[in-house]
Amino acid sequence: MTASNTNILSRIPSLRSLLVFNAAARHLNQVRAAEELCLTQSALSRQLKSLEEHLGVQLFERGPRGLRFTQEGELLYDFTSRAFALMGEGINRLGITTERHTLVVSVARGFAQRVLAPRLGEFVSAHPQIDLHIDIHRYYADLESSGADISIRLGIGDWDDYHSVKITDDALVPVCAPSIAERIKGREDIPDDIIVLRNREREYLDTWMLHPRVRRIPTEGRMSLSFNDSATLISALESGVGIAVSRSSLVSDALESGSLVRPFEGEIKDGLDYYAVSSRRSRRNAVVSLFMQWLEAKFESSFSAATVRKTAPRSPH
Repeated sequence: MTASNTNILSRIPSLRSLLVFNAAARHLNQVRAAEELCLTQSALSRQLKSLEEHLGVQLFERGPRGLRFTQEGELLYDFTSRAFALMGEGINRLGITTERHTLVVSVARGFAQRVLAPRLGEFVSAHPQIDLHIDIHRYYADLESSGADISIRLGIGDWDDYHSVKITDDALVPVCAPSIAERIKGREDIPDDIIVLRNREREYLDTWMLHPRVRRIPTEGRMSLSFNDSATLISALESGVGIAVSRSSLVSDALESGSLVRPFEGEIKDGLDYYAVSSRRSRRNAVVSLFMQWLEAKFESSFSAATVRKTAPRSPH
């Protein structure tokens, strides 16, 4: 071992002291952290003090209501949480059984059915020690009272009190079944007997019609069908019921499989994307952090521009 490696190792605190620090950081309460570790409060306090002396920085501010992070403490917790998550993943890959964890993810039905559920098998297989619970909701779950660890939301990422990770790069796109696209192909207009499908909770068609640079989908005097659930709307589209404007992430798999196509060019960026959101305290939970990282990596590779921009073949000239 080189001298430089020896110097680095001498500066790394003991694993025990880092485990004590992580427990205190998760709870921000010395009594609960001590109970978790089966230590007395005074023993835990001594361990934290020893760690601070070893590092030469103050990690917590102590007060009558518990602990508060210093800037250095929050930085260390960010690093140690990821380090413990990485170690846990490595141990799991070696086939060593570890303590079971429950992770609750709250998500709207459309995103759960069309996007999340088909991909969850990979995560569960890689992390068998995590019991993953998916809660379907119509409105955003309150992370402070609902029991959810993570909420998947559509928005612009402006939840100041929470940690959020962007997991889609969305656009509004026209979609229909190939049989409907065949009837539109080569025409300047859309036949009057093609039904326009709408989502009552998200008026994407109105947004589409207000944009000056896309082909219009006329609605006046035309048959229409509306749903309050995007998953049901997309199933109707796949059955050849009509045409609609949808979020690209929700129809990405259908476009890839060919059950849906884009009958003509054009897309609109409305500024909304799907985000995985957690409370700042939950973010420090290694299991929450692990799932958030998986979502970010998995979905970045899933929603390629090539997939969402597939358009029905043009008619030959």
